[in-house]
Amino acid sequence: MSEEVKRETGRHTITINKINEEAKVALRTRIISAIVGLAVVIPAVIMGDWVFFALMIAVIGISSWEIVHCAKKKYSIWLYIFTGLAMYALCFWPVFRKLFMDGMIGQGHIYSYFDSLYISFLIIVLSMFALFYIVMWDENFTITHVCYILTVGVLTALGFQSLCFIRFYPALLQGNTEGFYNVTNTFGSMLPMIYFLIAVFFTDIGAYFTGMLFGKKKINPRISPKKTWAGFFGGLFISTVLSATFGIVLAACGYPILPAQNGFSIFDINHWYNILLLSALIPPFATLGDFVFSAVKRYFEIKDFGKIMPGHGGVMDRADSIIFAALVMAIFIVVVEAICYGGVNPLL
Repeated sequence: MSEEVKRETGRHTITINKINEEAKVALRTRIISAIVGLAVVIPAVIMGDWVFFALMIAVIGISSWEIVHCAKKKYSIWLYIFTGLAMYALCFWPVFRKLFMDGMIGQGHIYSYFDSLYISFLIIVLSMFALFYIVMWDENFTITHVCYILTVGVLTALGFQSLCFIRFYPALLQGNTEGFYNVTNTFGSMLPMIYFLIAVFFTDIGAYFTGMLFGKKKINPRISPKKTWAGFFGGLFISTVLSATFGIVLAACGYPILPAQNGFSIFDINHWYNILLLSALIPPFATLGDFVFSAVKRYFEIKDFGKIMPGHGGVMDRADSIIFAALVMAIFIVVVEAICYGGVNPLL
């Protein structure tokens, strides 16, 4: 249990939670694990293209296993394989779509396939039918599990597709052309990803520390007993300020986080309100993702989805907020660009 330290400030008393030894050890474990994880993720984000694509392949493979395994049932290995393949198909549908339908083969760069977000109705329906058939011959696999795997699997796959879109789309806009946003100058093409990581990570970091120091009133103890309103608003404020500042400063310097089309960017200095709006949208949806997957863990009575990251849990324990935040940012870009450029919006 944490102790409380009271400090007098004029007429008011500010109560600050004192971090006990157990919390300090847990914090050290989280920090070390996070550093190791970042050592893997950051190079992939910087290099982009096929390196980032390879990282996403590994992440989806681990996530699909964790999604099925968390139910704590002895399922057939074929269910694990099917779930993984279905999630790969949904996440990388922009690639398969152009390979099989448009004949885009041998483009050389994986970013050339991610010009928007695409959802395959066929894959979702076939996956649903396949899961219903599994119910017929696997007594451990129930309708409840069908709904769970279908919903979480589709949501996770689309979240990772959104993450690919955020990393690859700016490179697609400019290709190998000269200038700040080109493939060889990876910093230019990864600006949206840097912005996204700032928004998501500081939502988590801000909520963790403000909640640990000032948190009293719980948001929903039934789902997530450690999350407090102080942590939520702390994470919201810190993330919004830092990510908006990052985007607006770059835009003011002539380097908007997304390359220009038709003479302007939806995130240039003249459209600073788009940056501010997106910065304010990401934190609450990141928190929602955290709560949704916490509810899943409570339902199946597990602490973590996996153990691959000590102090954090599995990949899904770290990806929960990322999935929802990536969906929001990718949809925001697609919809706002469709409105500004007058193009056809594939999402509506």
